[in-house]
Amino acid sequence: MKAMEKISSVLDQRVEQIQDYLDRLSTRERVLVIFTTIFVLVAAVGSALWYMHAAAEKQQKRVNDLKDLIVMMQSNVVTMKPTNDSQLSAAEKIQRVAQQQGLSVASQQSGEQMQLVASHENYAVLANFLTQLAQMGLSIQKMELISEAGQIKLTATVQ
Repeated sequence: MKAMEKISSVLDQRVEQIQDYLDRLSTRERVLVIFTTIFVLVAAVGSALWYMHAAAEKQQKRVNDLKDLIVMMQSNVVTMKPTNDSQLSAAEKIQRVAQQQGLSVASQQSGEQMQLVASHENYAVLANFLTQLAQMGLSIQKMELISEAGQIKLTATVQ
């Protein structure tokens, strides 16, 4: 409590000093000092707010640029493949693409062909999966899409 009393007494002393100073001035000078003080305070607060606003806009622009970069990288993930992609087997290619899409794919190999079964609730994810397989050099021989209980089941034969 002593700290509060000490702060209060210091503030009271400052207010008295300012009041004494203003009482010594003429009316015209008093109005000018008060007006100038208010103007400087408003300018200081406005400037601080403006700089905070500018910093927030800069960070928002940076966030938007990073989001755009992530979207670009996600859409071009197929073309950003390692140089040893041609050395991967068909099963490894299917596994890599399925992992990128977040799909669980069951595959069975018979000779040079592979039978794939995958399901997802979104057709676009399955279409993107097939597109990426084609871009990795696998050819789709046969494909069937069946809608079952809110899920779309993809059955495909690739070579």
